Amino acid sequence: MALQLAVREDFVPLHTFATVKLGLKTGADGFFFVERLPNPSSGGELLSRRGIILVEGQDGWRGEIASADLRPAILNPHQLFVGDTRLFAISKDTKHLYLCPQSGRLRHGLAEYVRLGELIGIHQGELVQSNGSDAGWYVQVRSLVTSEWVLPYNSAYDYGAWHNPHAAVLNGRFVGAEPIDKNNSELIGAVLNSTFAAMGRLIEGVATGVEGAFDVGPPAARKIKVPDIRLFDEQGRKLVLAAFEAIRENGEMLPCPSRTGNVLQLRRDLDSSLLVALGMSRGLAAAFLDPLYASYGRWRGNIEDVEAQMRVNRRQMNVTGLNRNQRPAETAGKRVWEELEHLVSLFPRAFLPNEEILELVNIPAGASIQVSRPLFEEGTIRTKTKAVDLKSYERVRYVSMLRQLGLVGNIEVPTSATKAAAIVELFEKEQRRFHELASENAAKYVSGKEAISEVVEIARRHWFQACRKNALAAQKTVKSSRKLN
Repeated sequence: MALQLAVREDFVPLHTFATVKLGLKTGADGFFFVERLPNPSSGGELLSRRGIILVEGQDGWRGEIASADLRPAILNPHQLFVGDTRLFAISKDTKHLYLCPQSGRLRHGLAEYVRLGELIGIHQGELVQSNGSDAGWYVQVRSLVTSEWVLPYNSAYDYGAWHNPHAAVLNGRFVGAEPIDKNNSELIGAVLNSTFAAMGRLIEGVATGVEGAFDVGPPAARKIKVPDIRLFDEQGRKLVLAAFEAIRENGEMLPCPSRTGNVLQLRRDLDSSLLVALGMSRGLAAAFLDPLYASYGRWRGNIEDVEAQMRVNRRQMNVTGLNRNQRPAETAGKRVWEELEHLVSLFPRAFLPNEEILELVNIPAGASIQVSRPLFEEGTIRTKTKAVDLKSYERVRYVSMLRQLGLVGNIEVPTSATKAAAIVELFEKEQRRFHELASENAAKYVSGKEAISEVVEIARRHWFQACRKNALAAQKTVKSSRKLN
């Protein structure tokens, strides 16, 4: 039935009257999409501050961020459910918010949150770096996707389009569709919520795994054949808009045909109105829809049976502590780290007593650090336009060590060059020791030089992450601060 729809002359690709874009790929959704928290209560009354939102972000961080630095956002289709019901429209008070800092000084808790991101290495992600602006890695330059109609990238056998009236930011689990002619917005919403669009998904999408779900990214979504709204006369437009308005008033996303081919009357009314607007009689439209629904139902029944078996398989995997997306090297690397974590030190905090005098220095990720002692200005670190003199090469080596660990931006450096050199020497010695121990342990899980090296590097990544988290949790004593000038 889907193939029959695809060859009809009165069905055209979606890109004929809508632009289609993939939602935002941040490279670190856990950092850039924060969760809105309720205002704390006191004496039974809610306290609020104008222009401030209490949020929870990466690794459970909680703090206040200016509302001007946040945009409503949607992360997952599951967030658009209330119980078993899918909402038709996206609320302005979304559960999540996208971090979109304004220019100028970081306000309220944002500076602290950015520092957290640097300590745990968010800024090191390849996509985060490519998306970052000159103002800082935490300000992304990629255009936001806030399309009026929102399609799920992957939605198994239920497929529709949510209305996005408040321009919530979409992440990569969604595809946005924006009318080329704003006057056709409601008609485009109607065809995207029809059974015809769901059928077109099965042809253009890519099946994933064995569960029958279909990935439909922008290239595929653009090709989905839908009724050509340009063929509707004025009476046909009114008929379709009336059917679609009833769905909007109902406030729920319509389920697709069930495994037995049953549909809600609202769906039948919408599909029938679209066929009538194309020139069919109501009788012919009804005769056309019955086998369409039955065909979709047979496919859906097969998929539901496969999913039931896959749920059993997943439960068995979860018992063993595995999941279907986990790479064997990642599993082995984590095991090696768990075996070694009590044998290695967490740099640099393990060697900095509370009374140690530290200087807070801002070293951007793009700063150039000499790998060997230069003949001149041996204590200087430079960017293209700025420089800071740390007074000694030993302290430069200390900064280089912190960069290996993933610490950049505002970092703390001992004022004592002797202390800095001693910690770097210990770190280099520990690096060599870690490599020997990790290689020996990795050989228990994988074979071959390349596989062992990969597992060792994954274990090293866990070590450095633990170092960054330890630096974040520790109390810091700062005597003075200095920025690149």
